[in-house]
Amino acid sequence: MSRSAHRIMNTSGRRVARRLLTLQFAVSAILVCLFWAFSGAAAALSAATGAVIGLVPNSIFAVLAFQFSGARSAHSVVNSFMAGEALKLMLSVVLLVVALNLLSEPLLPLFVVFALLHLLHLLAPILLLKTN
Repeated sequence: MSRSAHRIMNTSGRRVARRLLTLQFAVSAILVCLFWAFSGAAAALSAATGAVIGLVPNSIFAVLAFQFSGARSAHSVVNSFMAGEALKLMLSVVLLVVALNLLSEPLLPLFVVFALLHLLHLLAPILLLKTN
């Protein structure tokens, strides 16, 4: 495969990751607004915390996962994916522990937003289908 084909594959992977992160951000913003409207500022703060706990590790994973591409750098691709996933999991756990220890707000909005952001990963193939 040529260098340009590798670049196109990597670019398409980055594009999908960017679209998923944008979708996650939009869904989390809508949920925070809904929690604010129906449950008040404390619930909105909790929901926003859940959004940050979901979005920050996913963003870091996306940067690391699509750092390399191509058959010549297959080892680097696998290593960057594994490092990104490990960092994502560790950061998610640390952020959740910190939030659970520091927040006095209701925790249900935090978990609802956090869970829905991760559910979007499962729905991403359906939601982000190309229509070409």
